[in-house]
Amino acid sequence: MNVEDFIKNVLIKEIGDIKSNHPFLAFNLICSGIEFLGKCLKFDIINDFDDGNSYFKNTIVELFPENYHKLKNILWNDLRNGMIHILLPKSKIGLSEKRHDMSNLISYQNHPYEQGSQYVLIIEYFYDDFVGACNKVIKQKPDLMEQNILSIPKA
Repeated sequence: MNVEDFIKNVLIKEIGDIKSNHPFLAFNLICSGIEFLGKCLKFDIINDFDDGNSYFKNTIVELFPENYHKLKNILWNDLRNGMIHILLPKSKIGLSEKRHDMSNLISYQNHPYEQGSQYVLIIEYFYDDFVGACNKVIKQKPDLMEQNILSIPKA
C-alpha cells in the first residue's frame, strides 16, 4: 500500500467508519494519524524516523484551521499524550459529539470550544478538520504519495 492509499483508505475511510460507531476511539486514532501526517510533512521517505520528536504540534499549525493553532501545546499534552499513553484525555480537554451539545453552543466556527477550564472537541468537527489535513498532505507531497509503506502478506 502506498502513502496516498494509506491516507485515503486507513486515515480517512477507516477512521471515518470508526467515528460513526465508536467516537471515543476515533479521537485516539486521529491523534496517531496527526503524527503520521507530520512524518509525511517532514520526510521524503516515510520510514525515516527522528526518535523522540513529536510531529503533532507542527501538523496542527501547518494543516489544521487557525482555531487550533493557539492550542497546539494543550492539544499535544492533554489530548495526544493522554490518548496515546493511557487512552484518556488529560484535564484540559473534553471530548464529545454534536448530539451531546443540547443547547447548540458549539459550532464549527467556534471549535474547539472553550468551556470553563477545558477545551471541548466535537468528534465530527475534529474528524472533518483531520480529513482536511489529510487532503493537504496529499496535495503538498505528491512525490511521497507513490511510496510503498505497508505490505499486506497473503497467506
